[in-house]
Amino acid sequence: MLRGFASSRGLGALRVWAAGGRRGTSALAATRAGCFASPGRSMAHLNGKAAPVPQLFEAHPSMHLSQSDDKAKLVHFVRHAEGLHNAAHRDNEEKFWKELHNSPQMWDACLTKEGETQCAGLEEMILSEGIDVDLIVVSPLTRTLQTAELSFGQTHPKTPMIAHELCRERIAVYTSEGRSDTSVVAKRFPKVDFSLVTDEKDMMFDKKEKDSEVGARAQRFVEWLMTRPEKRIAVVSHSVFLQQLYLSYKETLPEDFYTERQDFAGLKTALICYAEDEA
Repeated sequence: MLRGFASSRGLGALRVWAAGGRRGTSALAATRAGCFASPGRSMAHLNGKAAPVPQLFEAHPSMHLSQSDDKAKLVHFVRHAEGLHNAAHRDNEEKFWKELHNSPQMWDACLTKEGETQCAGLEEMILSEGIDVDLIVVSPLTRTLQTAELSFGQTHPKTPMIAHELCRERIAVYTSEGRSDTSVVAKRFPKVDFSLVTDEKDMMFDKKEKDSEVGARAQRFVEWLMTRPEKRIAVVSHSVFLQQLYLSYKETLPEDFYTERQDFAGLKTALICYAEDEA
């Protein structure tokens, strides 16, 4: 079993994979019918004009997307590996809720040793599946930066890596969701481009978010991804953010894709394309 896959999902059983995609086959050709088959969700209206809405379709990690497939992007969504806050909750749940969940020592929690081992497993998967990416986008929190550095950063050392606050975890009651000062993480992770993280201090943490607000932020993030020139993208983010992202596009995703909690250092791949209005 490859790390990051649900037990019910074999290598040949993914829906897009079964629809006709094989290693070396165009992902867009394999799913073109699906991309253009949902008129109820295909268009939004902006200033009185119809605007295309991105749609997500489950894909296999090793699926190929050629540069000529200009209507789609293949995105590998990764949840960070185990952090100190995750281990603290697992090891002593009562103490976590009484003392640790909102304590300063959990601020911007880093990875555990087990988390680093999970990153090595993800690195193996990237290599074994032949995953190739043109861009790595990462939440600017320490645990996601570490996960990106210890996985895709090892397999794709020359691929640009950009930090983006839109893919941060939901801001709730946990201090682990806080971000370190930009200058601090920029010094620690010199290969990462922090130009999109415009505030030195964490200006997001004081505004707590509902799940619906996270979903709206996730949709803005997907729309930003679609503006990028790169076709094959890795996104290293967080559990709740990713689940709300998937839920925002559940009309075109299988149920287990958006209901099953993503494993630590787990990877889910989606083809993102704009639907065309059939009217």
